[in-house]
Amino acid sequence: MKTVNFKRIAIQNFLSVGEEPVVVEFREGLHILTGNNKDKPERKNAVGKSTVADAVYFSIFGETLREIKKDLIINNITGGKTHVELDFEVSSSRGNNSFKVVRTLSPTKVFVYKDGVDKTRDSTANTTKYICDVLSASPAIFQNCVIMTVNNAVPFMAKNKIDKRKFIEDIFGMEVFSKMISQIRSEYNEIKRQYDVEYSKLEEVEKNYKSYIEQKEKSLERKQEKKELYESRFKNNKDEIDVLKENLSSINVPDVNKLNEEIKLLEDKFLQCDAKIHSYLEESATTKATISHKKDIYMKIGTDGDSCPVCLRPILEHDKDFIAKEKDVLKSDMSSLAQNIKTISSKVEEVKSVKDKISAAISAKKQEVGEIALQKQKINNMRDRISQLEAWQAELVQDLDSLKDSSSDLDYLIDNCKGRVEELKLSTQSISKNITNLDVVKYIVSEEGVKSYIVNRLLELLNGKLQYYLKKLDANFTCIFNEFFEEEILNEKNKVCSYFNFSGAERKSIDLACLFTFSDIRRMQGGVSYNIAMYDELFDSSFDEKGIEHIIDILRERVDIFNECSIVISHRKESVKAVTGDVIFLEKENGITRRVDYSEF
Repeated sequence: MKTVNFKRIAIQNFLSVGEEPVVVEFREGLHILTGNNKDKPERKNAVGKSTVADAVYFSIFGETLREIKKDLIINNITGGKTHVELDFEVSSSRGNNSFKVVRTLSPTKVFVYKDGVDKTRDSTANTTKYICDVLSASPAIFQNCVIMTVNNAVPFMAKNKIDKRKFIEDIFGMEVFSKMISQIRSEYNEIKRQYDVEYSKLEEVEKNYKSYIEQKEKSLERKQEKKELYESRFKNNKDEIDVLKENLSSINVPDVNKLNEEIKLLEDKFLQCDAKIHSYLEESATTKATISHKKDIYMKIGTDGDSCPVCLRPILEHDKDFIAKEKDVLKSDMSSLAQNIKTISSKVEEVKSVKDKISAAISAKKQEVGEIALQKQKINNMRDRISQLEAWQAELVQDLDSLKDSSSDLDYLIDNCKGRVEELKLSTQSISKNITNLDVVKYIVSEEGVKSYIVNRLLELLNGKLQYYLKKLDANFTCIFNEFFEEEILNEKNKVCSYFNFSGAERKSIDLACLFTFSDIRRMQGGVSYNIAMYDELFDSSFDEKGIEHIIDILRERVDIFNECSIVISHRKESVKAVTGDVIFLEKENGITRRVDYSEF
């Protein structure tokens, strides 16, 4: 349990307060804060009474209850630096500590000191948060449990369902459930996001794993196809090699040198025939020339005349006989030579015939040599083919050996993916379990879970306190909250009514009963107790004298029970009769509010 004892507040240049500080000490008792407006003697308002409540709220939260703009908070007459100091003590299991909060405007700054040590944070927002954490305070708590403005603030019952429910949960200290559910939702969303990420990874890795398996299967199929192709080629090559070798062994190549020698001899004979023919032809030509010459002589011997045409000598009888004999000799010689030419021609034909046979023999022999050369080329081609096939066989053997090695980069990828799949499955299963657990926890802290059980127990306390204060205020109706913190108001005829069905005074009774109830609940269930309660215009509302008496009884009772410093802000002069503590009297003159001694009046 944490106890907060507010000690003192000092206000300067804040709203209507000027350079002269207004100091209020928070002592046990029922105090009245009232005042006098010298600028408007006929009026009791606009003195600056609510300024004290605004200053307490401002010192903690950095803003006023009435949501006044900061540039309007500074006193517009003095124009001086706004300066508010709040002193308080906090007692808890950790010990007792004294704090001082100093908040200023122009410039806007806030300082906090713990046991005299500066604990100011790096920014105004962070320092304000630190103060709220120390006080376990929130604007809603202070507006409804500490500084209660009866007339100006929106009554609790007039608020919407969500705001009412949230406030009651805060009063009960059940904001922890909201924080828990918010934290669980945040954690759930984060874990769900992690699950989605991990599951997406799992799907991707499984997809890759499946793809690699399919690639490997296709690779093995291709390997098998290659193996069958290589083995088929190997067999075909072997069969071809065997056939080629068998054919090589069956080929008998004749000795080409012997054929070349025979060709040489034939060519020599061919040349000899040419020489003979040439010799015969020369002899025939010579014989023909001799015949021609003899023919010329024959044609020139003798004449039909009586004298020689050359020498003109007379031709005698014995000359004629001599000429006839000579012609016969020439004629015989020419006949013999002509016969010789026929003989020579016959010999030439014989030699030519031999030459043709020799040429045919040479051609036949050369054809054999050519065939032998073709056979040798064929043999060489076959041997080259065998060498080529054997080289291919060696390559096929290597290719087949390489196919025997089933390991590949795919195997590494498959193994890696398989391990990753197992890892991600375990991860997603673990995250899924966490999600399931969070679903259970969400249910536990939800409206239907343990919160519902706690609410039902606390409702007894809430409704009991509310009925207690309604009875103390002599109300002729009852108000009960259900488990959803929705109120049900019953009139004296036990009929359900709306809050707005009642008169102003009756609504104020409900509002005030709620204020006292929430303050008590906060004290008991919120883990923190504040020593002050400020009521603005509590006596100035719709209550009659009897109603005010009931309120004073309640306030005095709270002072006795809780040692509370209750400050009632009022412009009614007769309010001072209720005082068990101090009368805090403010006076406004020339637009400046200051505190004066009440005993002077």
